Amino acid sequence: MTAVRLIMSGAVVGQELAAEFGPLPPALLPVGTQKLYELQLAALGSAERQHLVLPEAHQLSPYDARRLAELNVEVVPIPEGLRLGEAVVYALNSIGAGDVAVHILHGDTLIPDPPMGDVDVICAGPRTNEYAWAEMALDGEGGVVGLVDTPAGEDGHEGWPVAAGYFAFSSAVDLLRSLTRRRGDFIGAVNHYVSGHAVKPAPAEGWLDFGHLTTFFQSRLAVTTARAFNTVKIDGLTARKSSADSAKIWAEAHWLQEAPPAAQVYCGRLLGFGSDEGRVFYETEYEFLPVLSELFVHGSVGRKPWLRILASCEAFLHACAGVKGTGSGDAALRALAADKTLARLEVHARSSGFDIRAPLRFGGAPCPSLVEIAERLVPAYGLASGRGDSLMHGDFCFSNILYDSRVRRIKAIDPRGLVGEKPTIFGDLRYDLAKLAHSIVGRYDQIVAGRCRATVAGGDYGLEFEDIACQAWLADALGELSVDGVGGRSPEVMALACGLFLSMLPLHADRPERQTAFVANALRLFRELDA
Repeated sequence: MTAVRLIMSGAVVGQELAAEFGPLPPALLPVGTQKLYELQLAALGSAERQHLVLPEAHQLSPYDARRLAELNVEVVPIPEGLRLGEAVVYALNSIGAGDVAVHILHGDTLIPDPPMGDVDVICAGPRTNEYAWAEMALDGEGGVVGLVDTPAGEDGHEGWPVAAGYFAFSSAVDLLRSLTRRRGDFIGAVNHYVSGHAVKPAPAEGWLDFGHLTTFFQSRLAVTTARAFNTVKIDGLTARKSSADSAKIWAEAHWLQEAPPAAQVYCGRLLGFGSDEGRVFYETEYEFLPVLSELFVHGSVGRKPWLRILASCEAFLHACAGVKGTGSGDAALRALAADKTLARLEVHARSSGFDIRAPLRFGGAPCPSLVEIAERLVPAYGLASGRGDSLMHGDFCFSNILYDSRVRRIKAIDPRGLVGEKPTIFGDLRYDLAKLAHSIVGRYDQIVAGRCRATVAGGDYGLEFEDIACQAWLADALGELSVDGVGGRSPEVMALACGLFLSMLPLHADRPERQTAFVANALRLFRELDA
């Protein structure tokens, strides 16, 4: 054994981050569709001895346990309340490190290209905010003399880099000796260690800090920008969405421009729109806020915050329902659901070879074919209700909803703006409720994140979801929600939610395993409706 790697994440995040995501260890914070530890391990590269230090009271989800095992990571549980240095001592003793090199990464830190081949180095970066940091005092030859704590709000020392959260020590025994002599004080132990070793700073290119509320969102933005979709460009001030599909982009911009103030307060703020190099675009103010899909799949938010989120969703839908159009809600719903679903199933059949007219099974129980399910759902949509149309977002699912916990209000983004081929801000309330239900009851975001297991053998489908504590009582709360006389889990809403998983099949042709989960989920929801 030549080295041990420790990701130190032995305490939960501070109050500000916990208020947003729940009491998570920092390495388990959500960053888009991944956890931070996945990005950290990708940066560190593969190794024989990798360890993630977590509070012993934290219960890993089955998915995270499997994922860490796949990544060849051993979890080291430690007691609550240990200081960083004490936690390092406990971890090294627990794994029986021996006298090998020790690489330590703070659990709230991401360094894209750390110097894994070097030892006796400390990654160094510039001070970028006013939080407390450990600065490096350097000698005349650029070696590290020691670390100095600089309190929050102070300017620090000119020219002194800060310790960016990655340390590589050549000797575990010497490190343990230093930690013991300084009684678990990590900074003091580093200073003791450098007195006997030639330690150098190493530049931390692209260093990202996820340890504080403001730095978390700035760092998440940096990751998002580096992996930006071709259609979305983010600069920290604005989000520019563009596409060669000019009708779609114009319709979204039109919706954001024309929605009345009562609804706009719950939406992203439109700043402008136009055309650039043959691509239509619009810009909205970029919001440094968590996305509900992140909170649902990866977060650990409690019941009361989630009920406040759902209450804000309900308030937005009430605001939309109060803006009446002059058309038919039933006609809009027919175009959005009944006609579209059958057409998309035909597209899926042609592109994949899937027999959409063959009977299926779910969990051993017989089910109709996908076409028959789609046809049997139509009467349940309530297309003869006589409802008029009203303001409709059109894609009101968790991945399009942000939440501002400070003002307790959602921000909905990416409205549909089209019913059929017609640009309009109007549609049917039941469709927005169905989109919300397809996230909560349909668990769409779990499927997209791969947090489920779908199987198929001989036309018999199975589907198991990772347990999410909030899901059951969120589903109950959705059932108690009512907007303009329509319940959040009314038969027509749940029929529409079931149909959504059929209609999106051809949109995920690049992910066959996801299509399998969509089919299985449609069968599950249909059986619940048909029970």
